[in-house]
Amino acid sequence: MTNKARILVVDDEDRFRQSLSRLLKAEGFPVEEARDGLDALNKLATNEFDVVLLDMKMPGMSGAETFNEMQLQGFDVETVCLTGHTSISDAMKLLQNGVFDYLLKPASMPEIIQTVQRAMERKLLRHGEIGVTELIDGSASR
Repeated sequence: MTNKARILVVDDEDRFRQSLSRLLKAEGFPVEEARDGLDALNKLATNEFDVVLLDMKMPGMSGAETFNEMQLQGFDVETVCLTGHTSISDAMKLLQNGVFDYLLKPASMPEIIQTVQRAMERKLLRHGEIGVTELIDGSASR
């Protein structure tokens, strides 16, 4: 796989969102930013993304509410939740409801990049663009 995942970073904390976007861009990922759930939904409606990095605790529309609305509107993205504090039961609910993964803030860049790559591989696998053999031998990540 030569294409990098198109990422939407959704976080109300400007400094965190901008820093994460800058680091992902430096790794070659096409990145856009949204400062809240409504902004994210608008960008998802007008642009194509592969992975959404979604903060769970935001004023107004929470990350969980944003994710639920993303599902209702049928956006074809893999979602990785970012949170500074979550309980095991909250994390399990997220995963059961279709979130690809969740990361605790502050996650390391290698951890974020690896999670984004795995999310992209799942999307490609769902679409039949890669096979299980490519996924197993690791050629899908290249």
